[in-house]
Order: sequence, then C-alpha cells, then structure tokens
Amino acid sequence: MIGDYLLLQKVVLSLAIGALIGIERERRGKETLVAGFRTFMLVCLFGLLSGLFSDILGTNLFILMSFFAVTLLIISSYIFTFIKKKLIGQTTEIAFFVTFLIGLLIYYQSFPYLLPITLGIILAVILFSKEQMHKFAKNVTKKELWHTFIFGIIVFIILPILPNKTIDPMGIINPFIIWLSLVIVISISFIGYILMKNFGVNIGLSLTGLLGGIASSTAVTLDMCEKVRKNKNILYSASFSIALASITMFLKTIMISYLINYHVAGMIFIPFFMLSAFGYFMSYFTWKKSIKEKARIEISSPLAIKPAVEFTSLFIILLLVSHLANQYFGEISIYPISIISGLIDVNAITITLSYMAFSSITIETAVKGIMLACLTNTLSKWLLVNSLGTKKMTLETGKVFILLMIMCGILLLFQP
Repeated sequence: MIGDYLLLQKVVLSLAIGALIGIERERRGKETLVAGFRTFMLVCLFGLLSGLFSDILGTNLFILMSFFAVTLLIISSYIFTFIKKKLIGQTTEIAFFVTFLIGLLIYYQSFPYLLPITLGIILAVILFSKEQMHKFAKNVTKKELWHTFIFGIIVFIILPILPNKTIDPMGIINPFIIWLSLVIVISISFIGYILMKNFGVNIGLSLTGLLGGIASSTAVTLDMCEKVRKNKNILYSASFSIALASITMFLKTIMISYLINYHVAGMIFIPFFMLSAFGYFMSYFTWKKSIKEKARIEISSPLAIKPAVEFTSLFIILLLVSHLANQYFGEISIYPISIISGLIDVNAITITLSYMAFSSITIETAVKGIMLACLTNTLSKWLLVNSLGTKKMTLETGKVFILLMIMCGILLLFQP
C-alpha cells in the first residue's frame, strides 16, 4: 500500500515537472516534433516508467532501449526542423532529453525529491529566460567575460585545493574559509549585478535600486552622485536609488551571515528586517518626488580583481585584529573594530564576526558588532553623498539615513 502511494506520488511529480517544462515549449510554438505541452509530460513519465520496468524485469536493458528510443525521436525532430523550418536550434531537443532523464531520476529518488525538482526548475528557468539571456549575452563586454573567467578560477579551481585548516601559529588563518568568504560575497554581488543589468531597464528604478544594493550599495552611491553633479534634474531619483541600495544592505547582511553562521543570522533577522521595512517606508516619500524624473543606475561588474583583493586583505586583517583584540582585551574590543570597519566595508566584518561566533565570541557580541558596522556604514554612505554629491542631495538622503541610524541605535540598546 505504501509502495503504491509512493509510486503514485512519483507519477504525479513527473507529470508536473513535464508540464512545467512543456508549457514554455508550447508557448514558443510547435516548431519541432517534440515541442508540445503533453509531449513533455509524457516523456518525463516515460523516464519514470523506464526505471520502474527495469526494476520489475531485473535488468537495465529497458532503460537502454528507452534511452535509444528517445535519442531517435530527438534526431528525427532535429532533421524535421532543419528540413521543414530551416532552423538549427537544439534547445527543445536537449530539453526533451533532459526531461526524460529527470523522469528517470524521480523513480530512483525518495521524498522530498530535491535533485529532480531542482533540475526541473533550473531547466524551466533557462527556457523561460531565452530573451533575457540572449540580451545579456549581446551586452556582455570583454571585460565582464574576463571577470567571469576569473570567477570560475576562484570558485572551481582554487577553492577546492585550498587546505581547510589553520596554517598560522595562532590558529586563526584558514585559507579555505577566507576564500569561501570571498566566493560568497562576490557571488551574491554578481547575481544582483546580472539581474540589474538584465532587467533593470524594464523593472523601474525601485527594483533596480534593490538589485543595485545587492550588487554594491557603494557603487550605486558613487554612480548617482556623479549623475547628479552632471544633471540636477534627477536629484530625487538619485537620492531614492542611494537610499534604496543602502537599505538593501541590511537584507544582504542577513544573507551573508546565514551562509556563514545561521545562529547569528537568526538573531539579526528581526532587527534588520525591521530596519529594512522602516527604511523602505521612509524612502517612499522620496520616490513620490522622483516619479517625473528619469534616471538609470549603472555600476561595473563586481568580479573585478581589485575589489576581490581588497576584500580578502581586509577580511584577513579584521580576522587577525579581532582575534588578537578579543584575546588580550576581551569581547568589548570587538565593538570599536566593528565601528571602524563598518566605515569601509560591512561584508568583511559580518563574515569575520559570524565565523568567530562559532568559538571565540558569543553570538550576542557578534550581532551587536554587525549592527554597529551597519550603522557606521550607513553614516559613511551619507558622508560620501555629502562630499561627492550636492547639498540638496545630502539633505534628501539624510531624511532617510538619520532616522535609520537612530532606529538602529535604539534596536542596539535592546539587544541582550
């Protein structure tokens, strides 16, 4: 009985994933032999049944035969498309084959079926994002391609070979942790950058500011200050973008801390969510003034070598200084370090304190240190606007930043 229920569960899942993929292909039009909504449902189910019958027969021969049949269908589809439509794209054929494999995988997986569901969603997203991906590919510069190549080396070549242990006499410097921290920060920033570059023109200034904050709130601040100096008619749009990007820093901090130490993330989630919600509400009044203006955010790729080197250097320095200060002066010394480092970068001190919270300091100290860093980082953005922007811009952003810093200070007082 349980076995029948599990099998029925897998059948429904295979049909659902096939339908998800097939909907997109149906929307594109029946350009090939295997483009239909129902066809993709059936091929995913066929993959599932291939595994089932192979188990019943006690041989993998049925899977091989099914594999061969799907391959023949794909080849026939491609030939048909090329002869009749003069099209040489292979996306549908490859998607068809992957859908079959997902169905086969569903049979051999157990609840919650994370791998086949994840693969199905990834495949659907890739298919649905055709226009955006083509647009992004056309707009990618040689410099960005070079940065992506460097990113691949950082993640897939250097990270796996680094020793996951401390290498200094004090037991502080762990090459793998340091490099992993760099990967986490630039990955989050790059995702925000890609989304902003891909969709920024169409989604409006609000969401572009949010994505810009994920990529780099400092970069958004610098870009907007430069634009206002050249064109004072976009004052409110630029101020709104800076405020939005800086507020998003709080949400980004939650993400980064969660990837390092979810206990720390759990404690900062409520105060930082409150700060973000309050900040977004206050920036609404600036947005009302910016409706008639037209401004656009442009920032460079976060995968440049210089920012990566600067972050890694700062992280190592903070790690050493924080550990030594904590060892000789106690946890109270973490707070001035957080205040100073927050003026430069929030990400490095967030990772440092989240990592130290495993053994060297308490979670409460880490949370207070991160909050202090975010407070001073907000102050540094306002000072940046004051020095690089205009007086009116300083006043407009100050309406949000001052209240945000006051609220952050109040929340700090209530931290245990």
